[in-house]
Amino acid sequence: MRHPRFPQRPRPVGGRVVPGMTHAPGGKPAPSGDGRGAGHGADGSLVVFGGTSDIGLAVAAELLAAAPRPVVLVCRPGAPRVPAARRAMLEAGATRVRIVDLDVAELGAHEAAVAEALAGPVDRVVLAFGVLGDQERAWQDAGAAVTVFTVNATAAVSIGVLVAQRLRGQARATGRRGRIIAISSVAAERVRRPNFVYGASKAGMDGFFTGLREALRPDGIGVLVVRPGFVRSAMTAGRSMPLAVDPRRVGRAVAEADERGRELVRVPAVFGPVMTVFRLMPQALARRMPW
Repeated sequence: MRHPRFPQRPRPVGGRVVPGMTHAPGGKPAPSGDGRGAGHGADGSLVVFGGTSDIGLAVAAELLAAAPRPVVLVCRPGAPRVPAARRAMLEAGATRVRIVDLDVAELGAHEAAVAEALAGPVDRVVLAFGVLGDQERAWQDAGAAVTVFTVNATAAVSIGVLVAQRLRGQARATGRRGRIIAISSVAAERVRRPNFVYGASKAGMDGFFTGLREALRPDGIGVLVVRPGFVRSAMTAGRSMPLAVDPRRVGRAVAEADERGRELVRVPAVFGPVMTVFRLMPQALARRMPW
């Protein structure tokens, strides 16, 4: 449901950049404190890496419900879901939508794409890309394993470093302190046999952003690490797991955690105590778990 303070606005659509009703011109953006709260600095963009991902779009939609703002979707070139993603953002409250092309597996393209995506004032950067892969193939095929790690870990670290430096520069120049929202997984908390290649790649990504949070703390830039369980999405089509949730539930949990200035959120919340027990469980018992 749209936040009552921000009614839907009419928006003309045309071209690759989709303009909406923009805010009146003003001076420099106001300082945004410690990066808490989804509603401050509404002129700052919301940037989504993995701009066609179900989770990324759901998170963006919930953040837009609290504060309409420009959106930048960073998407794989030629991705068929780009037009639908653009429409979804406009319907959710984006004042305009800009598309930046990037195949995250092309590590050499990261610097230019991050510079383009974060070219103006930025408040939130969501990293929501990832691959699951064929888990049985991945531990027996070096190329398949490297692909999973390149996307889930190496690309996330590379983009995370570049985004962090951009946000630090912005904070020092304008006082606007942004926030990074990194979509990890509960699979990162303890690697399990059924998906250990995926889980190990997410563990690397999760550890990096957990550490990046501490490194950025003196700059007042926040990092929210999100650990969903099994999410019913395009990436997991045809699979099922206990405690499955849909992307919208993840989006709502992330928006609430962002508003409260939290640094870690699991979805659903029951994974907090579940993973505490599972991390402490002896391996002989853990390997017998049915999930």
